This record gives sequence, C-alpha cells and structure tokens, in this order.
Amino acid sequence: MTNFAGAFDLSRLAQKNQPASATQQPAAGALTSWLVKADEQILRQYIAISEKTPVLLLIADQSPESTEVRAMVEKAIRASEGRFAGIEIDITSSPQLAQAVGVTTAPALVAVLAGQPAPLFQGKPETEQLLQVLSQVLQLAQQNGLTERVSVGAEPVASNEPELSPAHQEAIAEIEAGNLEAAYAKFEKLTIEYPNDKDALAGFNQVKLMLRLQKAPESEFDKVLLGADQLLISGNAAGAFSLLLDLYPVSDDQEAIRARLLELFTLVGEGDQDALNARRRLASLMF
Repeated sequence: MTNFAGAFDLSRLAQKNQPASATQQPAAGALTSWLVKADEQILRQYIAISEKTPVLLLIADQSPESTEVRAMVEKAIRASEGRFAGIEIDITSSPQLAQAVGVTTAPALVAVLAGQPAPLFQGKPETEQLLQVLSQVLQLAQQNGLTERVSVGAEPVASNEPELSPAHQEAIAEIEAGNLEAAYAKFEKLTIEYPNDKDALAGFNQVKLMLRLQKAPESEFDKVLLGADQLLISGNAAGAFSLLLDLYPVSDDQEAIRARLLELFTLVGEGDQDALNARRRLASLMF
C-alpha cells in the first residue's frame, strides 16, 4: 500500500462551493448505498465522511475487468460491517474527478483518510491481495482515530450500553493517539484489576491484534495466525475462524490456536453468529 505522505490533498475540495447554510452531507453514519456513484457534490460529501470513516474510492469504466473489481470491492465493503464507506467514479463520464485523485486508467482503487487519498492498486488484484491491503488501511485508520462506523438506509441505532469507565476511556485515547504500547499497558492493568470486565478484555485483545499486524511473522505458524488476523480486520470473521479451526486438528500448537480463537471471539462479540458457530466447532474438535 502506498504511503499517504505526498498524496494529493482533497481536503479543500470538501468545502469547495459549499453553501454556508448546509452541506447536504448524509446523516452521520447513514449512507444510501455501500458503493455510491459519484459526481462532484457526492465526492465532496465522501471526503467529509473520510474525516471519521475510511473511504474506498473505486475508479472504473464499463470493461469486464472493472465489473469484476467492482464486485470484489463492494463485497469487501459490505463484509466490513460499516468500517468502510465506498464511492465509485466513472472515468469515462467523469474524467475530471478521476484526475482529482491522480488516476488516469481504470480499474483502480484509492483509499481516502481525512481528506487525503492514497492509491492502493491499479488493475485487478487477487482476493487475498485486496484483503491484505484493506486490513492495512483499517489499521492506519484506527491509528488515526478514524473508527466511526457507517450504515446504509437508516440512522444508526442509539446505544443503550453504559458509558465506559474513565480508565477505559484513557486506554482508548491512547489507541486513537497511536500509542499502542501505552494502550497495551493500560488495558492489561484493567484486565488484571477487573477480570470480569468484558469491555476491557475486548480492548486489550484489540490492541494485541493491532500490535501483531505491525510485526513480520517469524514462522509458518505465525503466518497462519497473521492471516486470520488480516481476515478478521477486513470484515471476514467466518474466514478467520475457519482458517484456524481447519489447522487445529493437525497442529502441534493447538493451545495457541485455541487461545487466539478466544481472543478473536471477543472482538466480534459473544452474540455474533460466526463466533457462535466457531465456538461450537472448536468444542467438538477439543472433545
């Protein structure tokens, strides 16, 4: 993935020709579609959205290759469960918009974070390559506090969960500031002091995952574990669980696999259907 340093800065476009009374931006967190067709006004709206949620910008035409990439990207956005917003530019009808992000050929995919685009690929990637790149984008977004989720067709439902403790909020603030080691220490302390605090455990496991994604695997076994992390962060929880469960019966490191699965379960939530299915399969493998 290309570094954001030196990328085109679209932040000014977000305010270009905007009326003072209203921006006509979609309601916070609510979109009309996972992959929206762009005009200049919609592009401005999504650049504004990128201040809180990473945006995937697909540049396409009517070629078969673009059709295939469009399907891949839309599937990945849907699977991310609101971690990405998506927008598509038709390079044939709107070449000036493609030029605004420095793209001259289709298909291509660009990530936009906080108004800054970075090219991800041109042409058709392999599915594994796409998921790996998107996991890197999510990691970068998390490090910069761009973690607000979006939904399609309705306002997000207000949460009835109790407010997090000040200590938990401090740990989250460390994540948003990119201080993962400090966040690790704070969450570790919380899990020791409050072993039944599920929110603290989930936060601790999230930080551990983010730290793992920054390190190169040291063995073939580590590569498999990293592959599960990458699948999970790209929104494919079922694939992450299956990867580890398929390995479990033939591995000499079953305890490490079990521990990693338990960590990942906390990240998707105990009520998640994929996690429930994986728990049942793990139990059958163990006994």
